[in-house]
Parts: sequence; structure tokens; C-alpha cells
Amino acid sequence: MVPLLKTAFVCLLLPASAGAQDYAGKFYTSGPSTGAAFALTYDDGPGATTPALLDLLASKGAKATFFVNGRPSGKNLEALKRTCSEGHLAANHTVSHKNYFKLAVDPEKDKILAAELEPTEKAIEKACGYRPYIMRMPNGYSRDWVRKIARAEGYALVNWTYGSDWTKLSDEEMLAGYLKALKPGAILLFHDGGGKVRQRTLRLTEAVLAEAEKRGLSPVTLDALLGLPAPAIGKK
Repeated sequence: MVPLLKTAFVCLLLPASAGAQDYAGKFYTSGPSTGAAFALTYDDGPGATTPALLDLLASKGAKATFFVNGRPSGKNLEALKRTCSEGHLAANHTVSHKNYFKLAVDPEKDKILAAELEPTEKAIEKACGYRPYIMRMPNGYSRDWVRKIARAEGYALVNWTYGSDWTKLSDEEMLAGYLKALKPGAILLFHDGGGKVRQRTLRLTEAVLAEAEKRGLSPVTLDALLGLPAPAIGKK
């Protein structure tokens, strides 16, 4: 569960030629407002909804970024392998989704976060063949100390422009929010895991994709949206 962000933070943009040392520690909530690209992002998976979501994205020719939790195994690992094989991007959402708003006072918080990144990083390496280099903090937590860890670990931090599928809003209210935010450069947040069958995620995604097609907008992975290097498959 994450708090609703009603306003976006300042986004630091990089050119398409940005290298590994350039993006580490940078923080984004949106991409360029020119062009026709936007990003669909999904947190807390792989989960029970992921295969159906992948079917939907494939039927629309859409690409997305998946922020992975935990140590996927069994069906979840197969779903993660499929995610990457179909051209979507896997990113790190830590292993156990701790509440860093509470952990912020822990003197060991730096070590805790670094340790939380490694298991999911290894799972993505196993399933996808590359080391992830984009991360999203649980609950969208963002502080200077987090950016310092991200920089040391070689990660860019990405939050979102809009998201609400975990709230108590009605489907109609949620969809209105997503469609209002649907613009070039938008980073939209949904969830495909977290222990629930998220049929709402499927309904919202389908509606957003239909409207995006009408507006001439294209859903792309975050590396494409933000001008970051493509995953170095086979290189860790």
C-alpha cells in the first residue's frame, strides 16, 4: 500500500546517451512532456494477476515496467521470466516491502535497505539475465539518504506521476484520475501483486490503453521513457 501522490516531485531528466554513472541516484516522477510516450508501471508482483495482465499488454502491443518484490519462485518465477521475454522491464521494489517511514529512525537503515535490494536483484538476474538498475521504494518513500544508497548500489529511483488503485476510490473515480494524468511523460502506477487477485488493475489498464490509443500515446518501458540505457542482458 502506498500513499496517494497528488503532486509530482521535480524530475531530473537525462539525455538518451546517459551512462551508468549518470543515472545512479537520480530521482524521477515523470519523463519528457514532448513526444507521445508514457509508462505503465506495476508494483508488488509477480502475482496471481500477472499472467492475465501480460496477456492484455500483449494483445495491445504495450510495454510496461514491473517493480518486483520478494524472491519469486514457482509460478511467480515463471511469470517473471515471461515478463522479460516479452520485452517488459523488470525493476527492484525490495524483498519485503518494509515501511521506511518507520525505519527512518533506525541507525542501521542504510544497511537494511542495501540488504533488501540484493535478493530481488538476484531473482531478476536469474529470471531475466540482467541486473536491474531501476528501483522504487516501498510506499514511494524518498529522502536524501535513500538517494545516497541508490547511487552507491547503481540504481535510479523512479516514483510516479499518478496512481490510486490501492485506495478506496471507486473504479470510476480512479479511472478519471488515471485519464487526467495520461499525458506524454506520465508514469502511471498500478499493482499486479501483493497477495490479491487484482481484477481492478486489469480493468483500469484496459481502459487506459484504449484512451491512450485514441490520443495517439504509446506505452513504453521506463528506460525508453527516461532515456536510460537498455538492460545489459547477459552482463551483471
